Amino acid sequence: MKIALVSIVSEIHDQKEINETLEDKYQILEDNFELEEIAADEIPYTDFNEFDLTINFIKSGGSENIFAENVEYLPQPAYLLATELHNSLPAALEILSFLNAEGLDGKILHGEMEDLVGEIEELAEYKKVRDSIAEARLGIIGQPSDWLIGSQIDYPHAAHHWGTEFVDIELEEVYQALEKIDSGKAKRIAADFLENAAKIVESNEAALVEASKIYLALKEVITENDLDALTIRCFDIVKELNTTGCLALALLNNEGLVAGCEGDVPAAFTMFLAHQLTGQMPFMANPAAIDKNNDQILFAHCTVATDISKEYIIRSHFETGIGVGIQGILEAGPVTVFKIGGAGLEQYFVAEGEIIENMDSPNTCRTQLKVSLPQSSDYFLNDVIGNHHLIIPGRHADQINEFLGKE
Repeated sequence: MKIALVSIVSEIHDQKEINETLEDKYQILEDNFELEEIAADEIPYTDFNEFDLTINFIKSGGSENIFAENVEYLPQPAYLLATELHNSLPAALEILSFLNAEGLDGKILHGEMEDLVGEIEELAEYKKVRDSIAEARLGIIGQPSDWLIGSQIDYPHAAHHWGTEFVDIELEEVYQALEKIDSGKAKRIAADFLENAAKIVESNEAALVEASKIYLALKEVITENDLDALTIRCFDIVKELNTTGCLALALLNNEGLVAGCEGDVPAAFTMFLAHQLTGQMPFMANPAAIDKNNDQILFAHCTVATDISKEYIIRSHFETGIGVGIQGILEAGPVTVFKIGGAGLEQYFVAEGEIIENMDSPNTCRTQLKVSLPQSSDYFLNDVIGNHHLIIPGRHADQINEFLGKE
């Protein structure tokens, strides 16, 4: 891990003497990280993007103005490493107060250096995920579905906060890409998907081939638009082409490329953030039924990454009865339910629960998970953030809370 250690020290101090008193602290940092020390006069000319993390080492009192004069060149949030020596901590406190007054983010790192190593590692991981979100391009193919009346976002507001670029793409691009698809390749993808399925029920091989073409067309659109994630107005494809996007989204998710349904931007963004943070591909689903007495919720949708399923059944699409839908069977065990929403994607809900049963009702979408989610019924019935929520395998609430707590 490569760390830029920005040296902030008052000119009235003897820097060589100060560094000698800090030798043991330097040694601990050097034992754990690849350090490159940056002098104050080098700050404006340094490319901090080359580093996994930048730490401002506030070595002495009287260094406050040096930091303030260079703050515009330093990465944000500004992490201030302060020791118990040379009035370092008082200077860091003044700098943090300055940052707060300027509307900038900062944090003081203070304590035993051995203890700070783990905190620095966590901050570097946060920066890595945060940078991936800020650099991402999320494609909205065909605009959000008309019924998502409570899931609209203000793109400039959300982009200002997260840095993510939200890219509107016409469905016509998908239709044009379909005209160039290699049918033989689509047949091979369909055959492979069928071979690995537990069984096929309402659908058929011809429907699998048509659904595979959607996957290949979306791959072209992703490449042409340099997308890191997407959401698609998939019901228009059903009406226009008499096929579904469920298989395409499952295959893209298997590849680690977040692809969500119905043009739901908050859900796709949540899905992308969750995948970046946890390494797990979530299942995007509707809360289809709520048992208030037992705090159990039935989540359902017609697509799921088959890689997170212990097996899958090829079905038709639930609402229309055509094309391909996927009934994933997931392992019982811990999950995290997560959603980010609001006009600027500034609200969130997260809770941990357990998959207690895979259901098979004929009256809802194909992949159906009954999840025990303690003390969550009031949220869903009174304060819910939209319809779709993300189910992430494993327990990740602490990690998500800690990450979003830095926002």
